[in-house]
Amino acid sequence: MALRRQITAHPHLTYNALVLPISYVALSSTPSLPSTSVLLSILILQTTMIFNRSPKQAIPLILNLALGSTLSTISASTTALSSPTTSLIFSFARGALFASLALIVLGMRYTLTRAVPSSRSWLKVAAFPALWALSWMVITKTSPLGRLGSWTPLVGDEAYRWMRPFVGLAGVDFVTAGWAEVGAAVAGMWIQGSAEDQDEEEVGRPSERQALIGEQGEGRYYGSTRPSQPTYNHKPRPTKSNSTILTLMVLLFLFSLPSYHTSPLPLPTYTDSTTPLSVACVLPPHRSPNSPKTPLDLYIMETRAVAPRAKIVLWPEGAVSFRTTEERKHAVELVKNTTVVNKVWIGMSFEEPAGEGGHRGKLVRNGMALISPDPKVKQPIIFEYFKRNLVPIAESFSQLASSNEPPTSTISLPAPPSLPKPETHTWPRDITLSTSICLDFTQPFPRLPTHPDLILAPARTWHPSVGLAMASLAAARGDELGASVLWCDGGAGAVGGVYGFGRGAGGLLVEEVGNGGRSWVATFGVPYE
Repeated sequence: MALRRQITAHPHLTYNALVLPISYVALSSTPSLPSTSVLLSILILQTTMIFNRSPKQAIPLILNLALGSTLSTISASTTALSSPTTSLIFSFARGALFASLALIVLGMRYTLTRAVPSSRSWLKVAAFPALWALSWMVITKTSPLGRLGSWTPLVGDEAYRWMRPFVGLAGVDFVTAGWAEVGAAVAGMWIQGSAEDQDEEEVGRPSERQALIGEQGEGRYYGSTRPSQPTYNHKPRPTKSNSTILTLMVLLFLFSLPSYHTSPLPLPTYTDSTTPLSVACVLPPHRSPNSPKTPLDLYIMETRAVAPRAKIVLWPEGAVSFRTTEERKHAVELVKNTTVVNKVWIGMSFEEPAGEGGHRGKLVRNGMALISPDPKVKQPIIFEYFKRNLVPIAESFSQLASSNEPPTSTISLPAPPSLPKPETHTWPRDITLSTSICLDFTQPFPRLPTHPDLILAPARTWHPSVGLAMASLAAARGDELGASVLWCDGGAGAVGGVYGFGRGAGGLLVEEVGNGGRSWVATFGVPYE
């Protein structure tokens, strides 16, 4: 009762006091569906009152949301750039921009609820989830960071994860906004009940608390200052709007039912319907400044160490650097010899000059080349790919973004040595590979010519929270494509694992690695028909 009286007496102060801690939780590097829905519910109530009576209150709300977002990611933000101050300014500006865009969508919702007649209550309720999902699709498509740092939930959406192959993360946005509509309606009725109870004690006094709770029943003055009639032992009656909210809540529950028929466990490794595949992420020990060994030497040595247990070996983003074409050719020859001797495919991640002379000569490009173990082929590189999405400021000034689309290629895996001879008649087996690099996973994949079974994902993040967010986005891309993702992150305190389709709720492997970490090997099943 005390909280309801506080809301009706001091609405802006109370809402802003709630928004700051909730935005701190909801707008982290890995937003959760429940906390984001709660935040949106509060914003629906507050912005309705703002747009109707006090538009100037939108500025403090935007600053409040930006502050909560910045505080939530402050540890990662201060280490993103060379200057902590610049990093914080950039983080706050990003938070304010996303908050402003969110309020624009909420303003569209407010306009629609006033324009649409009450007889079409279903349109009023369903419009906001659709607008919210569509708006974030457009925002993240144009943002250089994609969905990284957006309001799209990356965790807590397990009940709706089955939707990813069909509608991607837009489905999660739709569900989040749908639950926000339900929450705002329930909270509005709760506050309205408090106002009516107090009006009963103040018979004859016009109530203005209707402005705080939004559109309930058949009223169209969502946030209006229009005085209501005195209430005498009035009981709220069921309305078409309330029944529509109840229907929406039931539909959201129904949307979660397919998750109960989806196993949270990874696909079995050794069955007639799966192909066992062993992969490795190479993370050599940190190189001391006085060591005579080059990074290339260290990666080749570490590759030889894990090769007996893996068939595909991946190096993290920017593992080695080349200054000239001759250095690159020499490195490819050394890696080729390693693949032939150890009979493994190696994904060599590298940086090299983007061009010769002029401005391009000062830039580098970030690439990955898949090297074949077949000694008969003249061209050892199966495919090559260069990073398309660069980190603003940190990479955008020193690197050249590529426009090439992710390649695909099919390789033939020999039968595992441990497999009994009677079971080798279906071998060798083909699997299709593709690749993208780090920040590329914040955007949906373009249409690929063939369906990939495994996506090689070299990465290098700078903070564990960013690493978790990027791994979650990589998992989303894998779910959308029906592919596993080998996420090999060589950044400080980063995470690595196999994610995506068939990997269960939490990925096949998650462990802290980073500088001075250790290489890891994982064996899992790839669907086989």
